Amino acid sequence: MYRTSRSLSRSEYEKANRLAKKDFLANISKGKEGYLPCLEDIIHNAEIIKEEKLGLIDIPIERIKGTYYHSRSLSFSANFYPLMKIDSEFASKWINLYEAHISEGIRDPVTAYEYLNWFYIVEGNKRVSVLKYSDAFSVRGEVTRLIPKWDENNPEIRIYYEFLDFYKKTKINIIWFNKEGKFKELYELIKDYKKKSDFVENEYDELVHSVYLLFRKLYREIAKDTISLTEEEAFLEYLKKFGLENVPTIEREMSEQVNELIEELEERLGKPSEPLFKLPQIFAGKTLKVAFLYNTSIEESAWTYSHELGRRYVQKRLGNEIITKYFENISDLKTYEKILEQLEEEKFDLIFSTSFDFLQNQNTKELQNVRFMYFSGYRTTKNINTYFGRMYEPRFLSGMIAGAMTTNNKIGYVASYGIPEVIMGINAFALGAKAVNPKAKIFVGWTNTWRNIEYERDTSEYLINEIGVDVLTHHQDSPEVCKVGEEYGVYTIGYHIDMKDYAPNTHLTSVVWNWGVYYENIIKDVLRGSNFSLFRLFSGSEKIENFWGGLKSGVVCLSPISKIVPSTTKNLVYTVKTDIMENRFHPFRGGIFDKEGNMKVSEGKDISDEELMKMDWFVDNVYYS
Repeated sequence: MYRTSRSLSRSEYEKANRLAKKDFLANISKGKEGYLPCLEDIIHNAEIIKEEKLGLIDIPIERIKGTYYHSRSLSFSANFYPLMKIDSEFASKWINLYEAHISEGIRDPVTAYEYLNWFYIVEGNKRVSVLKYSDAFSVRGEVTRLIPKWDENNPEIRIYYEFLDFYKKTKINIIWFNKEGKFKELYELIKDYKKKSDFVENEYDELVHSVYLLFRKLYREIAKDTISLTEEEAFLEYLKKFGLENVPTIEREMSEQVNELIEELEERLGKPSEPLFKLPQIFAGKTLKVAFLYNTSIEESAWTYSHELGRRYVQKRLGNEIITKYFENISDLKTYEKILEQLEEEKFDLIFSTSFDFLQNQNTKELQNVRFMYFSGYRTTKNINTYFGRMYEPRFLSGMIAGAMTTNNKIGYVASYGIPEVIMGINAFALGAKAVNPKAKIFVGWTNTWRNIEYERDTSEYLINEIGVDVLTHHQDSPEVCKVGEEYGVYTIGYHIDMKDYAPNTHLTSVVWNWGVYYENIIKDVLRGSNFSLFRLFSGSEKIENFWGGLKSGVVCLSPISKIVPSTTKNLVYTVKTDIMENRFHPFRGGIFDKEGNMKVSEGKDISDEELMKMDWFVDNVYYS
């Protein structure tokens, strides 16, 4: 019996682990953090004016956002599912908790902080993970509330202070609004509620369980994302329409009311429409208005700056044929929607978004625009085209330069996440180094983030001081690694943009994006009145596919190679570059062996795109912890 039960629980862990990896990759490819959010990082620069003990309360599972400690966040994906391998001690403990939950329920309370009505677990992370996976409703927890300083200019803080007043009166924490005034509006609608059971101490707790949760269940089932209104705001509309005194507790009767409400809301608000992918030919001969949406700042993000260079390039190349505008630091849906409304009013025709963030939860009115979403090639969605580049090609060339320039055969690589996009870059770089120097070893230091200057600096200094590397490169969103290399007199290779200005004495080259080439091709096609030259841009296929251009397309390349690099090395790099562009050579041409000595690419064979996009192994001269 135990073996059967244990086997089933183990299978559940494996399923949860697969879902965790899927969620991790989806978030990483959107430019988001893949791991669980940690409160340590979130409140690092926040001013907390008060800690308030809430005691032992019911914490809604869906309001649990993360953990407190950064070190613990790395064991979970952002949805709180487990990332650790099945044969780990972590997995064994998770499985034990899962069995306990199934047999008798998890009774031990967790310890947590509440910040902006999100909960972050101090003790009990695996318990929460099991409960999240099991779709539990709540968990008991000892909670301490962290109250930030009032900020008149911060709408999130203003809404939170409104919530604090609402919570003080009702003790309701499962309902949250993103607009000011809504908590006050809800309280006025429910303040006279009288409990119907003598076994319930708090009438509002009864209201939540007997009315709100039933409404939410029905709204989710019936509306099915057809209305651009959150379930909390819909609940307000429901109470205003029918009145609290007329709300039934029988599901069938409430279902009839919810259907009636939804019909009214659809008529009043309209159904959200899907963004159009193809542009009509009416754009031919007119000045095209093109917007660029950046989720980070131009100055702080090398990734965003590379796209901004593309915008400037295409504006200069096409002159009066187009008008461009950019928006940066778009970090939340509310800001994004306001920008879309502005672009609609200003009659913009084409939108390039450099992050997949902007696609999610889109609740906007009909927009006659086209969106191109960067998504690293993991998946596409209806009406959305993804675009990226074969960055592994210039990575291979930069690896050749590093292999030729190292004097002790130790080369450092500061990397973000162990996902296919990053791994293929590391492997291509390592193969390039090995091609010119069989003794070259690549030492990888992980930061587990796209951009964190402190982590990037610490990892770079570790590789220099502890490992002894004499060449540094990176897959990060800032030039910090190059800055550290310059300080320590270590050769550097940049990423995203030409980073020679950050390391004038040690910079060898950079692997860079030339997004202007891509943008120019697309915009020219629109100006000619076509729906894009799909045959030319998308690898000879008339299907809407990922644009994954390499050195030949000009989307990816090497920046000018430094004078420090000997001419013999430069000539060799240029020769290999030409061979790649003319399809005479592939950076992943076998035989290639992994760390365990397994042949991953057969002798004389080239790796397929499908294998590249799911790469989870390292070549035999890569070392990492």
